[in-house]
Amino acid sequence: MVKDFPLKNYQLPDKYGRWLGYRAIKLDRKKGGAKLELQLREDHLSPAGRIHGGVISGFFDFACGAAVFSTMAPSDFCSTVELKVNYFTPLDSGDKLICDSQVVFRGKRLCVVHALLYRNRQKQPVAMATATFNIISRK
Repeated sequence: MVKDFPLKNYQLPDKYGRWLGYRAIKLDRKKGGAKLELQLREDHLSPAGRIHGGVISGFFDFACGAAVFSTMAPSDFCSTVELKVNYFTPLDSGDKLICDSQVVFRGKRLCVVHALLYRNRQKQPVAMATATFNIISRK
């Protein structure tokens, strides 16, 4: 999980994350954001020879969740309520992705996050996502 965020309810190994291969670069409690990276591999390809959309949506789900983690108390839970992804361009094995996610609203029970995905340090995003998360606070 994310080392600098002592979330008591997130202690199990992230086996899906290990397979997918994402890595947290930065989590910012002050700004409510996160930056993650993902190196795309051949086993991420769809039968069409491009990166499977599920790989990108799975990466967005965790990246947006990481931004939510930056707003949570140690005993809180969160779960994805909604995830909308816009794919702008096909991606290939070997591409390195950077995802910047930012909390745009944090209420008592809901948190809304926006994320942009960049390929190989390009300035134009290759995809974007908006996600809503349910927060359960246990004190």
